[in-house]
Amino acid sequence: MTDGRYQLAVIGAGSGGREAALAAAHSGLRVVLIERDTLGGTCLHRGFYCLKTLRACAEAQRFNAPVDLRSEVADGTAKLPDWLATQRKISIRLTQAWGNQLGRAGVAVEFGQATLVDSGRINVSSTHGEPFSIEADYIILATGSRPEYDGLGPDSRIVNSDDLLKQRTLPKHLLIVGGGYIGCEFATIFRALGSRVTLVEQRKRLLSDWDEAVGDFVAKAMRASGVELAFGAAFDVTRAGAGSDGESVMLSDGTQINPDLILIVTGRKPNVEDLGVEKVGISVNPFVAVDEKMRTSCNRIYAIGDLNGLSLLDSAAISQARVAVDSILGKEARFSARWIPRCIHTDPGAASIGWNEDEAGRAGLDVIAHSQTFRLVTDDERTVTNPSETMLKVLIQSESRQILGVHAVGHQAAEIVNFVSVAIQSGLNLEELMQVPLVHPSTAEAIRECAKNLGSVLAG
Repeated sequence: MTDGRYQLAVIGAGSGGREAALAAAHSGLRVVLIERDTLGGTCLHRGFYCLKTLRACAEAQRFNAPVDLRSEVADGTAKLPDWLATQRKISIRLTQAWGNQLGRAGVAVEFGQATLVDSGRINVSSTHGEPFSIEADYIILATGSRPEYDGLGPDSRIVNSDDLLKQRTLPKHLLIVGGGYIGCEFATIFRALGSRVTLVEQRKRLLSDWDEAVGDFVAKAMRASGVELAFGAAFDVTRAGAGSDGESVMLSDGTQINPDLILIVTGRKPNVEDLGVEKVGISVNPFVAVDEKMRTSCNRIYAIGDLNGLSLLDSAAISQARVAVDSILGKEARFSARWIPRCIHTDPGAASIGWNEDEAGRAGLDVIAHSQTFRLVTDDERTVTNPSETMLKVLIQSESRQILGVHAVGHQAAEIVNFVSVAIQSGLNLEELMQVPLVHPSTAEAIRECAKNLGSVLAG
């Protein structure tokens, strides 16, 4: 158990909480990190790393070849329980690595349920002992989110994303309700694992908060892989009930489907229960309200990551953590979700930064957009024999030629957008970006090629 007073207490040890604790400790603050369950949060145990592990196993099956055990990826001939065991093994290894990193930084770690008493005091119901209190000059809340649909447990026919990762058998036919990034990621993974997959989205396209070109390209790739897509249709989970295998379900458009497993991924909700936010007057509706510095309505308490609902991605949580710590240290820092690169792990993956074309139009920005699809050859030798199809869309301000947005779909999408993010942060416009020397062949050349073609459009 910790003792004394801390300069900062962080509640929640996911990506945002860990980053906040490390950033503060490296800046010389005395920090305690409080976690109810285990280090890692959604990222390590129910999110990115779990999905990437399952995708690696799907790739092993695709090529029908065992993968070196040192990589900790199961044999391609393994069954789903073996894949899930591999996933848990990797989560445990990463959790231990996080713990070691926090220890080296001097962050005190406590396990238990943290509840706010006032703006500088926290009660902790310890997991391994008597309850105790912690005093802190500042508090950062980073308790994350969970699926909006609570689910009936992994043994039910209708599950949420957390329950899906506990399945012991591979569904023959998986119905996914929700065409956001989580639904799209699971659709591509389970199709690669061999399941028949039907994805239902009430809107007219996938990824409605991304640029339309991204949603269209991902949909095309998913259909090519065998995923069945149904747009403009809804599924009423309250009427469907738990059901049983073999029973058909009906969509709002009258379509009958006979899945053996139904995944509901229509949103997420913040983990605010038992935090005691109402005791200190923090506004919640349903996410915790914050300003650009990540401060809540209580000036000494900050909220970062999924808890504030600004952007439910690890990259945003990490950026918000740095903003909150800088604010506590008296530095000038503000968070803008628009300029945080984001990525989804479909097959192929997609990444984005800045404005999409619809948003820019509604905002009255004078935008010139150019998109193209090409076969990307990089320094990865696999792309020489089998060039990766990549879609790239660039938006610039017509007069200044400043880059307003870049959207990519392809196996190197994240690297393309990371390169552009550096250019944007450096203030480079289109012409200046084209002058940057690059390795040939390389992923970064894709953005220059698209920029060159955009320049031809402007000249014409």
